[in-house]
Parts: sequence; C-alpha cells; structure tokens
Amino acid sequence: MPFFPEEWIQDLLSKVSLVDLIGEYVTLQNKGGRWWACCPFHNEKTPSFSVNPEKGFYHCFGCGKGGNAIQFVMEQEKMTFPEACQYLAEKVKLPVPENTDSAGYEKRKQQRKKICEMNKIAARYFHKNLYAPEGKKALEYLRGRGIDDRIIKTFGMGFAKDGWDHLMKLLAEKGYTKQDMQAAGLIKMSEGKSYDMFRNRAMIPIINAFGDIIGFGGRVMDDGVPKYLNSPETAAFNKSRNLYNLNLIRRQKNLSHLILVEGYMDVIALFSYGIPECVATLGTALTQDQARMMKRYTDHVYISYDGDAAGQKATLRALGILSQEGIETRVVVIPDGQDPDEYLKKYGRDGYIKLMKTSLPEMDYRFGVTAAKYELSDSHQKEKFAKECANLLKKVESAVTKEKYAKKLSDMTGYSPESILQDAGGLRRETEWLPPRVDGLETTLEEKAENCLIRRLYSDPQIALRLEGKIEEADFQNEADKKIFSYIMEKAKKGIFTANSELLSVLSEEEGSYIRKVLSGEDERENADDFLNDCVKQIRLGRLERQRRSALAACSAEQDVEKKHILLQKIDELGKKIHKLKTSF
Repeated sequence: MPFFPEEWIQDLLSKVSLVDLIGEYVTLQNKGGRWWACCPFHNEKTPSFSVNPEKGFYHCFGCGKGGNAIQFVMEQEKMTFPEACQYLAEKVKLPVPENTDSAGYEKRKQQRKKICEMNKIAARYFHKNLYAPEGKKALEYLRGRGIDDRIIKTFGMGFAKDGWDHLMKLLAEKGYTKQDMQAAGLIKMSEGKSYDMFRNRAMIPIINAFGDIIGFGGRVMDDGVPKYLNSPETAAFNKSRNLYNLNLIRRQKNLSHLILVEGYMDVIALFSYGIPECVATLGTALTQDQARMMKRYTDHVYISYDGDAAGQKATLRALGILSQEGIETRVVVIPDGQDPDEYLKKYGRDGYIKLMKTSLPEMDYRFGVTAAKYELSDSHQKEKFAKECANLLKKVESAVTKEKYAKKLSDMTGYSPESILQDAGGLRRETEWLPPRVDGLETTLEEKAENCLIRRLYSDPQIALRLEGKIEEADFQNEADKKIFSYIMEKAKKGIFTANSELLSVLSEEEGSYIRKVLSGEDERENADDFLNDCVKQIRLGRLERQRRSALAACSAEQDVEKKHILLQKIDELGKKIHKLKTSF
C-alpha cells in the first residue's frame, strides 16, 4: 500500500478540476459564480448541492455531505482513501509516490495487472465455450436452474472444457508462461506436470468493485467433488477483502440495504428473481474487512444464509462482525434447512420478499437460537436460558433496546424485567450529545465574527502571522472553528500556508458539514485590515462576556460570603477588560 505524503496530496488536489470531476456524475449549472446541481447522494428536485472550485470543496445543503475531490470519489465510487488517491492520480497522470513503505508496490501492481489480463482472456474463452457444442450440457444445467441468457451475460458465466490443457495452450499462444498461469491460479503444477485448474465446470468470473476479473468459481454439474472450486489467493485475489457482486452493487444509487448470502449461486438466483441488492463471501467466513466494505454502501444488512445448522452457526458469527461495524442487521430465516436458491424456486420473488418482511432483528434471532437449546418447561433449564440471554443483553448499548428485550425475555420466562436487567448489567445512562449547529450559523455577533475570520484564514492562511498574539484558540466558542484555527496557526508557525480542503480532515463529519457551510458564506469587506481587527475584537469580547455571565450566575447561587466576595472581584475585573477591549483597536 503506497504512502501519500501531505505535499503529494496537495499536489493531487491542485491538479484535479473539482467541477470537471463532479460534472462526470451530475449536471452542474453556474449561478452567481458558484456551481449547483441536484445532489448525487440523496434524492431531491431543487438543487442544493454546491461546488466551490476556488476553495476546493463541495457541500450539499440538503443532506450535509461534502468534502474535497478525494472524499467525493470515496463517497461516489465507494473506494477507500488509497484507492481514491490512486484513481485520481491516474486521471491527472500524477505518479504515485515511491517510498520505503511501498518498495514492492509497482512490482505487485504489474503482477496484478498481468493476472487480470489472463483472467479476462480466460473469461472470454469460457463464455464462448458455453455456446459451443461442447458447452451444451453446461448451458442446459444453467437454464435448468432458471438462469437465462440475460443473467449469463450479466455475470459473464461460461464453461471450462473437460480436458487437461485447453486454457493452458490458449494462454501460451498469447505469450504467457506456465509460471504466469500458475501465479494467476489458472493452472496447477505437480511433479513436473501442469494442467488446467478448471475442467468440466460451469464457470463464474469473480469481479472486484472496479470491474477487474480477479478469479473464478467453478461448479460441477453432477455429483462430482468438490462441488465448488474457487481460484486460490493470488496477487490480485484476496478472498477476505472482496465480495461477490460488488461490481454491480456500486452502480445502484441510494441502496437502502444489502442482502448477504453464502455463495455466488445464491447471488445469481436472487438477481435472476429481480432482487439485485445482494453480495456473497468467497469461500470463506465473513471477515471484518468485508463488513467494512458493506458499510460503505449501507447501514442495513439482511443475512440470508442457508437454514441448516452450519448456516445458523455462520449467521451468529456474521451478526457479531456486522454489529462491530455499527451495521443494523436482520436475519432472513429460511425454513426447512433450505438455501435461498431452493426457496426461490418453490415460492418465487414474492415468497422471498415476505421472508424479508418477517426477518428478525439480531437480538430476536439470538434469543430464538438460544431457546432452541433448552427445554423451557424445565425450571432449571429455563433459568440457564434466562442467564444466557441476559448475558447477551450486556452488549446492548441502548438503554431503550435493553429494556425492550428484558421485557421480551420476561414474557418468555416469567422472571421480572428488573431481575433480568440486573443480570444484564443494568441500564447505562447515556450522556447527551449535541451536534454542531448548522442552520442559523450567525445568530450572534460573536458567531458571525468567528465565521468571517475562519473564511479569511481559509482563503488566505498567511493572515495567521498577523493574528499571532492577538487571539487564541480558547477565544473561539465553536469547537470546529477552534480546530480549524489551531490547525492553520500551527502550519503557519512552520511556514506552511496550504490551508485548502485537506484541513477538513481534522474534523468530524458533523463539524465538517458545519465548516463547509461557513466557508460557503460571503463577506462584504474582503480586503479591509480593520475587518480582521473587528472580528478579533468581537470574538474576544464574546469570550469575556461568557466568562462574566458564568461568574454572575455562580455569584448569585453562592451562599459563602468569602467565596461570593472573590466572585464579585472577578466580575469587576472582567467588566474592566470588556470596557478596555471595546474602546481599543
């Protein structure tokens, strides 16, 4: 993974035209020096999505999303930060930095590229085979599973002939060595002999989120073993960091949810029945990396694993992993040990949608699985069941949710909700959290002054040198303003004056939304020196007046005469400072 120095990121952002980049996705209109469009991240009829090329950021006044070019690509293309950087670097032909942390990066990149090229040749070959006379059995098999030509084309399905070296010969003709083919997982070599990895199987290309064919899955069409044969891990194919069908998922706008299934045949079955919002792991159990990938697309996931014991065990494991990523999860319970493909064949799309509507939240499913282990008519087993479920509730953060399930468990066992909650660790008092105010940014003179000063610092960071000693971070009231001010001042002390959209990375999502709104404002006195002085004066006055109000309130409530006297002295001193500041500058 390449390391991106700050200077390189700034160079990248300076080379990317934000208007041209975003214009590839939405129609932008220039109004009053600003670019506007309907937001690509939420549905709206009136444009509230603003692009500010001079300041290097975009902001939606409807949903609050915004950031720089890198953040736009991350959000729109569902990429990680390194992926977005490399994507933009290729667009503007900026070389990716080389450093000791990524000494082998270019070599690995070329190896991945070669593997994907071979896989692309193999995929076309397999697809062609499917419609050749040798592929008749495979084509009949797929159609027997309800997979028509449209689905075959969508997923690039094919057929590997029943021979030892058909693909090997083809790739050799294209100039690839046996070592290249082995590195791609397309052939196997043993005791000096080499042969095709996939033989007499229906073939499913595995495509990553960017459209590269990184591997294959092969399924037998009879009772042969193994039933499924997947490509081994290669320089291009990491099973734990990819999900099947992401290449099609990322084309879908405003996904409300994803359906997680066990294998690619389940994905294809759901897709063929008009349920395209599904992904599958690739021959391994769900990993944290895969959960994070899903989190990029949605906060809501349905788990739809097989209904047998193994599927139940995998579901419980997946619930824990998805929960750690803050994903709200429900379980589609498929009866009689069936898999999604089998259920769809019997009951169709409507039947499956009904299962989704009656799906179980995580804790309901866990309670049900736990209850199946005990005979609840036996008092001793019922007690053990209640304790195990109470232990599950310890992990629940929300007091409301915990109380809800304590009542449910009470109904199931007869134990009081209070005793269950006690075993579950009680109710946690949640501290109040207030997001930064976004609407009504300038309700006071102090807030207006803070916003104006931040805008000036952002557009001309060298102003920071003139402010040193006149104002400090503690003078600001808003936390986001404090962070921006501190960041720019620290950079200025080091002689760095590049306060563009990169500095938004020091803020939380809510603070970033607030600051982008601040930066979208305009000031009447752009170049006046007294403008800065007025801002500084108003901000410092605001802090002193807050301190004076606080001291007055404390004095009013204080009963101790000596402490009251000290507070009165403090109030007097603050009053003098306020008067002096008002008459200075």
